[in-house]
Amino acid sequence: MRPVTTKPTPRKGILFALLVACGACVSVAQAASGGAEAGMAGREVALGQEGAHHMTIHIAIGSASMAATMEDDPTARDFVSLLPLTVTLRDFSPAEKVSGALPKRLSEEGAPAADAGAVGDIAYYAPWGNIAFYRGRGPEASGVIKIAKITSGIEALNLPGQVRVTISRAN
Repeated sequence: MRPVTTKPTPRKGILFALLVACGACVSVAQAASGGAEAGMAGREVALGQEGAHHMTIHIAIGSASMAATMEDDPTARDFVSLLPLTVTLRDFSPAEKVSGALPKRLSEEGAPAADAGAVGDIAYYAPWGNIAFYRGRGPEASGVIKIAKITSGIEALNLPGQVRVTISRAN
């Protein structure tokens, strides 16, 4: 019995070429977007650029300080455009300290209809045009838009009463 051999038909050759080309396209797209998350480790990207994320901000409360990582969304980018910013925070509930109204309204583009702040969140509260720092779990509320996550120094939020806070870019 003779072994059966098949010659590639032009149709199979075209299919193979398309598969190779698609694989190359995916590789180019991944490289252009910065690759996988592991490829982004150790790299800070300036907020406001296409695909930017992980900008760090510094928050000074008296002699204490906190650091937070910004979200990559229109509301957070709008907030960063206000920095440096000094506000007075007051106790609103056991879960949060809130500021007065910000100097301007922030974008709500792409924001969820409602959210609940979690420990360490910094959120924009659209109905009042202010920010909230969460030291506990907040209630689900319409207009809460998370803009940052506190990464260090959260205990500074335990100071009772009003506190003056200065927020600036860390990098």
